Amino acid sequence: MKRLLVTILALVLLPASLAAQGSKEWEAIEADYSWLQTLRNANRVPGPGAPRKERIEAWLLGERKLEPVYSRFIERLEAYYMQTGDPRAGALFAGEKIRMGDSYMNILSRYDRAANLYRSALQIDAGNQEALAKLELAENLRFVDRERFERVGSGMNEADVEKILGLPREDWIRQKIEPGHVYSVWIYPRSDGGAAAVYFDRGVVYHTNWDASPAPRPVEEKAGGH
Repeated sequence: MKRLLVTILALVLLPASLAAQGSKEWEAIEADYSWLQTLRNANRVPGPGAPRKERIEAWLLGERKLEPVYSRFIERLEAYYMQTGDPRAGALFAGEKIRMGDSYMNILSRYDRAANLYRSALQIDAGNQEALAKLELAENLRFVDRERFERVGSGMNEADVEKILGLPREDWIRQKIEPGHVYSVWIYPRSDGGAAAVYFDRGVVYHTNWDASPAPRPVEEKAGGH
């Protein structure tokens, strides 16, 4: 009888014990996150008018410095969320996916990677309106469409073009310097596999070409279907 009472008492106290353990683990995660944010805030952030190369280099340097702390934090957060399903952890986990997606979209112009990260956030928090809106934006910027492209015209500057089409990836920008001229071309992929291009001279558009790189021609089937 005594053994039975001990077993019943243990079962009664178990949920409280687990709750206390979970609370301590969440408090530790919050402390880790607070420290991570302190380190992030200490990173140098170039001003909005800084050259793109400077912004990319500053972001990469900051991510490398944070990597050891971030890896431990995100591993602990994910393990806790998978174990408990705590909505607080889910919101924080989704927020980190969105934050990384923002970097890929706004700094690196890797819109495909950004879209995948926003999708990951929605798998954690299906109703996250921020992730939904940013996923739509990333998908729109991933490929240029003709209607938007034709809004770009001669005389526009780089900021005008960025507002309409977004920035292409850094490795899709070409530049050539000649006496009195600085020529550059921004290349935008199309959904059909081709690419459009905007040409600048000293930062001002002087030409556009929707078919700068034609779409690949479909492979013709050999006679007899082989």
